Amino acid sequence: MTNITRRRPSMKQTKKAAILAAGMAALALGPTSARAQSDAVTIYGFLKVDVESVWAGGAKGGQGRMGRVSNNLSVLGFKGVEDLGGGLQAFFQIESNVGVDTGAGSFADRNDNVGLRGSLGEIFAGQYETPYRFVSVYAIDPFTAGIFASNSIMGNGFTTAANAQSPASFDRRQKNLVQYSTPNFGGLVGKIAYAAREERTATSDPSLVSALLTYESGPLYLAYGHEQHKDYFSGGSVDTGNKIGGAYSFGNTRVRFVWERLRYEPAPGASLRRDAWQVALTHNVGNGQLRASYVRAERSKGNAAAGIGGIGKPGTASGAQQVSLGYGYSLSKRTELWGALTKIFNEQNASYNLSANPIPGLNAGQSPAGVGLGITHKF
Repeated sequence: MTNITRRRPSMKQTKKAAILAAGMAALALGPTSARAQSDAVTIYGFLKVDVESVWAGGAKGGQGRMGRVSNNLSVLGFKGVEDLGGGLQAFFQIESNVGVDTGAGSFADRNDNVGLRGSLGEIFAGQYETPYRFVSVYAIDPFTAGIFASNSIMGNGFTTAANAQSPASFDRRQKNLVQYSTPNFGGLVGKIAYAAREERTATSDPSLVSALLTYESGPLYLAYGHEQHKDYFSGGSVDTGNKIGGAYSFGNTRVRFVWERLRYEPAPGASLRRDAWQVALTHNVGNGQLRASYVRAERSKGNAAAGIGGIGKPGTASGAQQVSLGYGYSLSKRTELWGALTKIFNEQNASYNLSANPIPGLNAGQSPAGVGLGITHKF
């Protein structure tokens, strides 16, 4: 039998082999890594739920307290981007509601789109929140979603709908939407969206146009939004919303303000106008944040024979106020424990209800309220 002696590689040879292997791995993975960065698909979202007690009282009697576990518009989303070269990208987004409290939910029932972006801006088609909504919902309101949020009053009720459906709402996620956004010009960005006229009938041709102009620089935020609905109530009707918002930070404190005017033509020759405004404040203390909001709906004006949405009939006691207070404590960048309370003070003919999770069977003149303790986890 022949004995073969195997020599161990020297330290120098071992280092050379390691360097060679690393170089080959880098060559193999380099293009793939670059593509993964430019053609990424991201899973994102948040789960937000609270244990709350709600009730309603007022001139027309009260409703007993109801204890419940409420989902606060939790989200599961997928978004991705593909680099097409020359500074052009294709992108998509698919969002779904997640009913943390009951397990309910539908696929792709929130913000969904597909489009292109490049040096000339961004354009997409899909179902999406209108630009008008972005004036205040995320930048101004410290509560954003749930019964404590300002869109109990601002926008006159949230909806996900097509043209002429839920016609009272100026706080919309719109179906069949095409939207264009300009590039960022030193903090100034414009957006305009149009909802295709797929609901046309022999007597009406409803459409929506929504626009937004924002300016952001350091601690300053300014925004103006305009939205127009045609033929939402009847053939020839025109309804408009105008909203101005602003926010500014002083150290750990951020002051926020928004004003809105809604005009409706609910019937030929009839009109209704309502102004509303919000002042809000947040103050960071260590890992916590104090939150406060005051919203006021003025009495409606015009000659309409009835109210619209939560807005009462013109010429009557149709005003309302909402006060919300809260505190959140961040356990990490992704997880927050929080508590809040809110109350809407409806006048006799107003029927503004709690946002996202309203109190069933609320009558005009009743004042809904609630308090809750919750957790938010982002991913």
